[in-house]
Amino acid sequence: MATAVPAAPSPPPPYSGGPPPSSPDEAQALHTVGLTSEPPLVGRERELTAGLTVLSRRHGPGGVLLTGPAGIGKTRLGGELAAAIMTPHPGSASAAGAGAGAGAGVVTGVDELAPGGVLPTVQRLLCATARRPRLLWIDDAHLLPPQAIEPLLLLLRRRGDKMLLTVNPDEAPPHLHALWKDQHLARVDLPPLDVPASRRLAGALLEDRLAQTGVARLARMSAGNPLLLRELVRAALAQGVLRQDGGWWHLDDALPTSDALRDLADRRLRPLGTESRRALELIALAEPARLDVLETLVGLPTLLDLEDQGLIQAPDPRRRAAEADAASVRIAHPYLGQVLRQGVAPLRRKHYLRTWTGALPGPGARPPAERILLAQWHLDAGDVPAQETLLEAAQDALRAHELPTADRLATAAWDHFGTAEAAEMRARTLLARAEFGELHTFVAAVRAEHREYGTVLDPVRARAFVFQGRPHEAEEMATGLPEADAALINGMVCFFRGHFGAALEHCSPLLRAPLPTHRLESGLFAMATLCYQGRPTEALEHYRRLRDDTELHTSIAWPLIQDSLEELHAVALLFSGRLEEAEILLTREYHAATREYATRVDAQRGLSLGAVLYERGRPRQALAFLTFTPAYQVGWQPWEAMSRVYSALAMSCLPPGAAGPADGPAGAAGSEDALDGLFGGHCRGALRLAHARRAHHTGDVKGATRFLHEAVEDALSHHGYADVVAVLHECARLGLEQHPAVHHDHPVQGPLLRARLLYARAVADGDAKLLGQAARTMAESGAHLYAAEGYAELARLHHRAGRDRAATAATAQARTLLKRCDDVVTPPLDFLGESAPLSARERTVARLAAQGLTDKEIAGQLVISPRTVSNTLYRIYQKIGATDRRHLRRLLSA
Repeated sequence: MATAVPAAPSPPPPYSGGPPPSSPDEAQALHTVGLTSEPPLVGRERELTAGLTVLSRRHGPGGVLLTGPAGIGKTRLGGELAAAIMTPHPGSASAAGAGAGAGAGVVTGVDELAPGGVLPTVQRLLCATARRPRLLWIDDAHLLPPQAIEPLLLLLRRRGDKMLLTVNPDEAPPHLHALWKDQHLARVDLPPLDVPASRRLAGALLEDRLAQTGVARLARMSAGNPLLLRELVRAALAQGVLRQDGGWWHLDDALPTSDALRDLADRRLRPLGTESRRALELIALAEPARLDVLETLVGLPTLLDLEDQGLIQAPDPRRRAAEADAASVRIAHPYLGQVLRQGVAPLRRKHYLRTWTGALPGPGARPPAERILLAQWHLDAGDVPAQETLLEAAQDALRAHELPTADRLATAAWDHFGTAEAAEMRARTLLARAEFGELHTFVAAVRAEHREYGTVLDPVRARAFVFQGRPHEAEEMATGLPEADAALINGMVCFFRGHFGAALEHCSPLLRAPLPTHRLESGLFAMATLCYQGRPTEALEHYRRLRDDTELHTSIAWPLIQDSLEELHAVALLFSGRLEEAEILLTREYHAATREYATRVDAQRGLSLGAVLYERGRPRQALAFLTFTPAYQVGWQPWEAMSRVYSALAMSCLPPGAAGPADGPAGAAGSEDALDGLFGGHCRGALRLAHARRAHHTGDVKGATRFLHEAVEDALSHHGYADVVAVLHECARLGLEQHPAVHHDHPVQGPLLRARLLYARAVADGDAKLLGQAARTMAESGAHLYAAEGYAELARLHHRAGRDRAATAATAQARTLLKRCDDVVTPPLDFLGESAPLSARERTVARLAAQGLTDKEIAGQLVISPRTVSNTLYRIYQKIGATDRRHLRRLLSA
């Protein structure tokens, strides 16, 4: 997922993703209705870094040529480059990409020039004698007069001034291309925004208050073009298609159109003849349209001509997600297809749909996408398909993550047939969309008329209570369910409460139940429970059994939770100590979900991917996946609680102030207030870790110790041995008094969990050999931060024992591992490599003193006398060469 890059100080450049407000009154009006006038720069980190690298160097190309189609964001990126090259600051993109302060010594000012005013300015600069170099920023350089190119070239050859040009490549004259072909300018191409960046921008345009389905649909329609995306949001607001409900924006089923948007589409459609236009309309109504049928209806020459013009495309058969549609055709741009569909008159639409229905082969083995389309065609034409057809198509739409379509088909089945099967499909569709209020209302209304339908509806409603974070109501409803359903609901409730032993007792008998739905759901929750119990090897065995059970695919619950199977597979790999495999698997699955605009699924996989990145020592990268903005959320309370907890843990590993605007909403999700009053449930152990770190950071050592010791007792009482190990490990990392359970053997599987337990035990006992073994194992598992911390502690043990050569080697190993991590700051890494290492108590005193606590306050936290604190600080100053608390703070931050 792309993260936003902080904008440089004012004056901010105009936003190239759409026409800027023409007046302050218009800007105020846009803000009133919710449209952000200056959204963050999204998805351009690579291009920004590449541009700054060129502009901040005295040698090499004389500037940058930003190229891309209209509306892609060239002007906005050019403004960011111009501002950043003049105002680099630590932590900024310029500092990261080009070296802190690099740009300030290259140019001393920026001249923003219109194409018509370039020639006199360049001639004046050529005639000037000794002067300070400047940056010439020329927007829309494809409009430059031909006579201006030669003076520009002469100025570039002087190797003094820098240039920044933005160009539409299709409109650029040949003589302008010579500037980069001859390597006078470095060319930086701006492709369309990727899917995560498009979604992030769509949410940011409405101050991150646009609901997830609306974000996905707008991002899909824009196909990565910021101009089109912004205009879609403008049109949606103007036409009332976006509605506010409780502070959140929701996009209605109808997508917006406007004169400006139609003009954009008409530029491509206006040159077409009647035959080509009719062919595009036929494809738009049926996409993905079967190629063999189109060849009959339209003719191959017309299709080839449309492909040559870039108006249609066939999916790449090499992509796994497109294998089923390899012999099909789509409109090249999603919004162009939307305009075509909306422009077809009603009678012609009916004619097209009946043409398609009659041209398609018989039912046979139709692919799912075709079954969905056929069902919708019948509804659009005013026909009502058979109930079986509607329900099968709704099931297919759920499996394909087309939730609005599934809802439409399920609603039609219920409205026209009113059977128990239709009611259940409608309820499951609402559950998939996290529309809990509508689900409860629907079930209550149906049961008022058809009490006998409660048999199929009550289990769905009970699941809704579980995912809504209302366990008491779920338990109450379970008392009236059949035995197997009741056991499953109780198992879910126990898991999300963190009662892992009880959860497994409920789920285990259902693993071989006759109904595939019970086997599927109980197997998934058994996998998750086994991971938290520290038994990931058994969880992987469950995964293999579920994967090979082909009957599970026939379950009505399969479309809703099929995506959790690979996610839990990766979680089991994480707990097993196979972190690299888990990251590769989740990265692949996450990007597959984002490409398919699968809302909820991408959020769940992103959350698991963020957890893996956090465990690998990359908390800054993890934050982009861990944070659920309104545009990136599942609507299910347990997952959102886990998001907030892991965001707080990730932020606690970053330097103070490092998680600033670049991390966007992550800052809010990981703030201290985000944890207050939160019920962690299954992630209660991680929640207590976050509370302990917060207490430790503020100097409350006793509070941090209490949090962690209570967490150990709680995890032991519920057989959460993975949490036991994590908390014992945290005690060692924070240098706190260890819980007696550190010397007990806990039934955990996998090298990583055992290594974390050995780490805690080795630090408690001062056992260098055991600590070295644990650090090596963690490094081999891919937990680079934990391994680096282990080697840092090992270096201190070697120093105290007089083994200076071994201490130097351990320090070097720690630094090597830290190169694979983000810019992390954790207690074991404090004063890494100091020749006179501090003890755990001395490091604690040093941290508290650096935070500004007085000797008396430190003494109260550590239950020692103020004189002892004063003497300890004196020894610390002698060892590390500090003069006072301020100097100590600088050394600690370094």
